[in-house]
Amino acid sequence: MKLVQYYTALNAQIQLGIELTSGILNVKALAQQLQDPTNYTMESVIQNTHFYEQLKRLLEHYHYRDFDSEKFLEQSDQVYYLPVVQDPEKIICVGMNYVDYVKEVDGELPVTPIFYNKYNNALAAHQQEIPVPPVARNVDYSAELIVVIGKEAFNIDEKQASDHIFGYTIGNNLTDRKIQMSSSQWMLGKTLNFFAPVGPTIMTSDELVDPTNLAITLKVNNEIKQQGNTKDMIFTIPYIISYLSRHMTLKPGDLIFTGTPKGVITGKPRAERQWLKQNDLLEVSIQKIGKLSNQLK
Repeated sequence: MKLVQYYTALNAQIQLGIELTSGILNVKALAQQLQDPTNYTMESVIQNTHFYEQLKRLLEHYHYRDFDSEKFLEQSDQVYYLPVVQDPEKIICVGMNYVDYVKEVDGELPVTPIFYNKYNNALAAHQQEIPVPPVARNVDYSAELIVVIGKEAFNIDEKQASDHIFGYTIGNNLTDRKIQMSSSQWMLGKTLNFFAPVGPTIMTSDELVDPTNLAITLKVNNEIKQQGNTKDMIFTIPYIISYLSRHMTLKPGDLIFTGTPKGVITGKPRAERQWLKQNDLLEVSIQKIGKLSNQLK
């Protein structure tokens, strides 16, 4: 199942939707038709397994009953997307997690995962314009697979990790490299406003069982800049989750950016670096999940 959060010009309330090939299924409208009083939200479905199972049954009813689909479907060009998770307790990012990336930035292969953080101010949605702040000069992109935590995890082993994943989404881990490297801490360059666009959907883990062989591509103005595959991660997703859980409690809705493949601007020779600028169109595609698009302004 691919879940989205959105609103429309006619209804400013946050809606939960299911992305189908024919459009976005309005969960609230379908639930009302089927006399289901449950208040389905992205947060409630992530946090409550029972709600998610009910949601799957609603979708089955939709497919097998003779409904007038126009009553429940909205077209993607008529909706305004929201970040797939709007208020995560934690946004954790893994640095240096692809071998070719480490090589291109002249780094050393990490022995243990390198973590840093972003905050909720950095979240942005699919198709949202990203303002380049006046302080930013060397803006770079990073196409990343994101794990969405679905069940509280503390001190778990790798074999248990999959039980704690709700699903996966797409992220563009934007960074101002000059600010990032102005101190030994990366935070300021990483968590500028709207520098963590995510979405457009969460693909649930029961549908995407194996995320270990997914192609990742990033385009700038329709030119391919990054191409990689999740199979090349240094630290696997189960290892990352287990390792983090030994140090902190992971909560439902937490987002984990899992690292980026080679092709970032900072990995090029200085004379060849063309930093992102206003009006650049960024598109991140991950196999089976979809495409996240944002334009800088």
